[in-house]
Amino acid sequence: MIYYPIPVHKQKAYVDERYDAVDFSSTDALCENVISLPMQTELSEIQLEYIVSKVKEFLNK
Repeated sequence: MIYYPIPVHKQKAYVDERYDAVDFSSTDALCENVISLPMQTELSEIQLEYIVSKVKEFLNK
């Protein structure tokens, strides 16, 4: 799941001409590279195995 698909500084309600795109270069980089993995304690062994297999599958491409 992508929790914040559009960073706040790119959302219409928060656009402000005082800021430049380079002011948020770290935010933009993180939005392109960070993933969220399910990590709650209620995950079953089957769910954990599924998550791990999908991550491995992606990394082996």
